Amino acid sequence: MVNLTIDGKQVKVDKTSTILEAAEQAGIRIPVLCHAKKLLPYGACRVCLVEVEQMKGRLIPACTTPVTDGMVVTTMSDEIKKVRKTVLEFLLVNHVVDCPICDKGGECDLQDLTYEYEVTKNRFDDAKFNWGTDERNPFIERNMNRCVLCGKCVRVCDEIVAYGSYSFIERGFDTKVATAYDRGLDCEFCGQCVSMCPVGALLPRPFKFKARPWQLKEVDTVCGYCGNGCTVTFGVLKNKVETIRFNDKNGVNDGNLCVRGRFGYSFINSEDRITRPMIRRNDRLEPATWSEAIDAVVSGFEKAGSDKGVGILSGGRLTNEEFFLLKKLAANSIKTPHLDHSGGECYKGVTVGLRQTLGIAASTGTYPQVEECDAILSIRSDFYETHPVFGMVVNQAVKRHDAQLILVSDKKGKFTKLPHAQTLLSKPGTELSVINAMCQYLLAEGLAATEGVEGVDEFKKALSNQTPAKVAKLTGVDAEAIKSAAKKLVESKNAAILLAYGLPYSAQSAELGTAAANLSILTGAVDSKKGGLYLCGEKANSQGALDLNILPGEKGFGAQKMLEAASDGKLSALYLIGEDPVVSYPDRAKVKKALEKVPFLVVQDIFMTASCEEADVILPATSFAEKDGTFTNAERRIQRVRPGVPAPGEAKTDMAIFSLIAGRFGDQLTYTGPSAIFAELKQEASGYEAAEFDKIGPQGVVWGGENLKPAFKKLVAVEGNKPVDARFQMVTGSALYHSGTLSTHAKGPLAAMPEPYIEFGAEDATELALKEGETVAVKGNGAELRLKVKLGKRLPKGLVFVPYHFGDAGVNQIYRGESSVPVEISK
Repeated sequence: MVNLTIDGKQVKVDKTSTILEAAEQAGIRIPVLCHAKKLLPYGACRVCLVEVEQMKGRLIPACTTPVTDGMVVTTMSDEIKKVRKTVLEFLLVNHVVDCPICDKGGECDLQDLTYEYEVTKNRFDDAKFNWGTDERNPFIERNMNRCVLCGKCVRVCDEIVAYGSYSFIERGFDTKVATAYDRGLDCEFCGQCVSMCPVGALLPRPFKFKARPWQLKEVDTVCGYCGNGCTVTFGVLKNKVETIRFNDKNGVNDGNLCVRGRFGYSFINSEDRITRPMIRRNDRLEPATWSEAIDAVVSGFEKAGSDKGVGILSGGRLTNEEFFLLKKLAANSIKTPHLDHSGGECYKGVTVGLRQTLGIAASTGTYPQVEECDAILSIRSDFYETHPVFGMVVNQAVKRHDAQLILVSDKKGKFTKLPHAQTLLSKPGTELSVINAMCQYLLAEGLAATEGVEGVDEFKKALSNQTPAKVAKLTGVDAEAIKSAAKKLVESKNAAILLAYGLPYSAQSAELGTAAANLSILTGAVDSKKGGLYLCGEKANSQGALDLNILPGEKGFGAQKMLEAASDGKLSALYLIGEDPVVSYPDRAKVKKALEKVPFLVVQDIFMTASCEEADVILPATSFAEKDGTFTNAERRIQRVRPGVPAPGEAKTDMAIFSLIAGRFGDQLTYTGPSAIFAELKQEASGYEAAEFDKIGPQGVVWGGENLKPAFKKLVAVEGNKPVDARFQMVTGSALYHSGTLSTHAKGPLAAMPEPYIEFGAEDATELALKEGETVAVKGNGAELRLKVKLGKRLPKGLVFVPYHFGDAGVNQIYRGESSVPVEISK
């Protein structure tokens, strides 16, 4: 720590602080244009110039100058004010002054500083910029006439996002920020550059001319897409979400968002939302009152309960409070043990894999810790696609802290392009064998951390044939690369192991979770002070669903068994809540047969999904934007979900619907609100005891603490798959621009990726003479699809990829839950 004086005020700060950071800590404002707390110091704009007594005769930038003991700083004087005013005049020489029509008006840093320093005229004169405005993409408008060359967009795209869309071109007064070859912007469209821009040079096109900032009501909540749990701030006007506001003051994502979080909000306002209950009459779905709909549901469930029972399948986007009520409804009112969520297989890496190895069912660390890790292992390159903002944390660990990044995957991806990245490119479905070989090598060489670990001898014996050399022949991964990766992990001071789970990653879910836990034990990652083991769910509250035990009860069927039972006449009713299994579950034929055969089907959702076609009753639910409650993200952080807009039409929250159904059964689930429900659920959900609903702040509450300690450490051997021998193998999974099926109802994600496709690598594209956008036939598992071709460089020869989000693609007609599917390709 060092002591210094700023404007006569004694300040004590960390020795790594800059003058600007020290002033902020002391509550003293220094104006900035190019500085952002999440970016490295840059010192481009010179607006933050200050005077240091020990450096008489010159002014220095506060944002880049480190503090020293005894330093005396003056942040405002006549001379400083004069220099800052001159800097602003220089910035305005070529800057167009079109504030009345600029969407940044009212929140423009340059506008505010010009007003503060009374720049009413300019002593300098030159022609204004006249660059063309780039409106070639649907998300971001680029008007470089307003640019002040702060470089924030360049830096955030490189330092945080690791895409590198922008750079400076030309020199002197002709300098400007541009894309490669000054072409249109074609990137991830995360909007980080928009949020960083202090002026109107970069603007969100969906919000253009919608409102001025002071007209908007801001509501902080949690993103409803993936398990990252990013804070989003709604900009609400006239009960409509008009934009997502930049907010780096609340939440754990530091204002970082992906394309889904920033531009995927339009489904909230969609005219396609279900707004009235519907009942099937004379083989047609017709509008009904809530009273009629609830009567029909209860009558159908009572009949099913006296017959062969009811199966309940929920999605992973309900609040914790709604999950709690659902569990009570299933047990006490419907009286069924058949309760499950999200396909019933994909989360078993957590519920089975971690429970049998570590005695827990959650990630052991928090996201910010990963940035300080020395080594990071990502199982599957798709991790960046499923959890983009967590991927940005990984990027910062690599770029700022020289972390060694290792990937075990069947395809390349964005992570493989990062510095120090080592990609172990395996044959599809053989990642498990690579992880086993790493474990075997560490044990054989005496490098593994085995103190206090159960089952070491049995585990070592079980893996004796899975040496790096033998696994290399099986998987195609070089044996020395396997050894090198294992050594990097075990030799690191802090390590992190990442694995995502979700509906398109059901294959070997339990086995991969177990193997990841084994490796985390042997490398010491699970005991790291920073990092640890991260199993991250696909949906916004996947972890909450596990914490609340939305799982089959004793003698209860899981999701897949429910579908089989419904098909075989062994279940009399199915209740689908926020889930569209016809599109998202593996094996569409199996799902459709179940929904057609089951005598009574209730669907509770916000859109008319493909699963609604066979419904007997449809109940209109609300989105996350209309709910009050909590989500728990993949790092165990309990966060507040707040309503920003009213429910459309007659739609009700899932909480309210469960209460209505229970009431008709004669069971009262009447609570004064989510706070009262949370007070009860935290007595049943392990780890939640210390949380107080009304005291959950912007950073949330991490149950179990930042480092969740395993109950025990036990090695459990799992056997790897043998690779499939086929000319072409198809894998499915998540694409960056979409999350589950929900995002296909949002204009933003659809603008980036409007339709399904089949992706080919360069070698296969050349051999088959494929062209971008042409249609090919894909045959497998007795089904045939017609898909448009997308060409890329990340897939090895013989591997094709089809995202699973689009119902029209019908990928689950071929995909039945396997690691990969042998397919035939023809034009």
